[in-house]
Amino acid sequence: MLPLLFLAAPALATERAPVPKAAAKVQPALDACLAKPDPADRCVDLQLARARALLASDPEAALKLAQAANAALDEASEIVDNRIGRVKYRRVGPPVTPAEAEGARRDEEVLRRLWVEMAQASELIGDAALAAGKLYREMTGAYGRTVAILEQRGRGDADLRQRLRAKGKRAAVFTDSPSPDEGEAPAREAFDEALKTFGPADPLTLSLALVRADSLAQLGRFGEAEPIYRDTRTRLTDAAARFDVDARYLRLLVRLDRRQEAEALGRALITQLAATRADPLRAARIYLDLATVVTPEEGLPFARNALALRLERLGEKHVDTARAQLAVAGLLEAFDKHAEAEPLRRAGVWTLQGKLFMQHPETATAWLRYGENLLTQDKIKEAVSALRSAEFSVRDSVGIAHPQYGRVLLFTGIAELRQGNVGGVATIERALPIIRAGLARTHIDRLHAEFSYGMLKLIMGDPATARTQFRVVGQAGLDRAAEWRDFGAAAQQEIRRFREVYAYQVRAAWQLAGQKP
Repeated sequence: MLPLLFLAAPALATERAPVPKAAAKVQPALDACLAKPDPADRCVDLQLARARALLASDPEAALKLAQAANAALDEASEIVDNRIGRVKYRRVGPPVTPAEAEGARRDEEVLRRLWVEMAQASELIGDAALAAGKLYREMTGAYGRTVAILEQRGRGDADLRQRLRAKGKRAAVFTDSPSPDEGEAPAREAFDEALKTFGPADPLTLSLALVRADSLAQLGRFGEAEPIYRDTRTRLTDAAARFDVDARYLRLLVRLDRRQEAEALGRALITQLAATRADPLRAARIYLDLATVVTPEEGLPFARNALALRLERLGEKHVDTARAQLAVAGLLEAFDKHAEAEPLRRAGVWTLQGKLFMQHPETATAWLRYGENLLTQDKIKEAVSALRSAEFSVRDSVGIAHPQYGRVLLFTGIAELRQGNVGGVATIERALPIIRAGLARTHIDRLHAEFSYGMLKLIMGDPATARTQFRVVGQAGLDRAAEWRDFGAAAQQEIRRFREVYAYQVRAAWQLAGQKP
């Protein structure tokens, strides 16, 4: 009976085993606590403290501790709930005395606080599952439970902040899920509530703004995402938080193909990382982003180092390992090493499909790039199969108006032509308006599509249209080079990327001149 009497007291935390201030003493204290009998929640504070300490180094152990703490809190809450029920819903026996009624009211507050602690444990379960690379359902379920508990049981500023934080985390998880579109609405709702309650400069509001921007960027809504990143950058004063938003903004610049801005920001972030001795996995993400905007000669060692680190720390089947494999593959292809890149692309795409499923934009892009790789190697049958997977994935993730769908059609049309199917011309012509509507005039993926169409027209005996296409691409190459501050090595490298375009422009002009009377 003694444990139950203690549970009935409002000062429930006094019955908890205390958490030592020295981190090294937490585990021994936890072991000693677990060796003792009830109450069920006696060791909860120690379990949660130890779980938080293990999040970065051993997320699997952290997850087990958080789950154990949650189970203990659930057991304790059931004891209190039953005791309340015996008073509030008594149908036989003596009437409820004032003392019993007052005890039930105190128990209700004890129960509320136990539920709030379960919300904290659930959030920690989500954090540990995320760090351990679990499937998105485990994170969304844990964070969703936190939000639901605090909507019903939360009180005051601290509980409100935790609820909004958990709602933002749940929205962020959808970014790496089969349904990234499901994250945009809750991200917007959490941000709007924080903005209304705490104002635009509050750290919670700013963090939720980034969640919303990430969600928009994943859905390809770059025009909506960029102002949010920019506004958040101007409001942040904390150095660590500013670094985080800069890293996110770097990824957006890479996707927008704004190489000069991305390289400058990426190099600045690498310098900061070196000065602060940051976690290597954090550095690996920056290196991968930077690797895509510097020269392939410089980028390939960056990407290979990031891949080696992720293989060591995360294993072969982790989403971030797959991303590193795909980054290395892309750089190998820049050296025309498509056969060497192929197994990396194959491993990466299957890992992404296994973790994020087919309906995710990253899976769609991975299938598309894999099909392009196979097409370059003249493995037409395998390329067609990969492009079918890409079409299904793109259609179900970002829709047929997205430029990625246009790129799927482009490569599908090329594959059809190589199989002798003249319908490939119509497929390519369907692709161009979609790509043009979704990508900037100087975006490298759009220029590739324009150049491919020009080559097709040249082969088909239409040098006039071909010349127009090559002029468009060539001018865009000059415009890309002009964006650099001076005509140094970077600008010259940009021009060299387009030398083949200018050669074909001249060829088309000569053919056109030869056809004149």
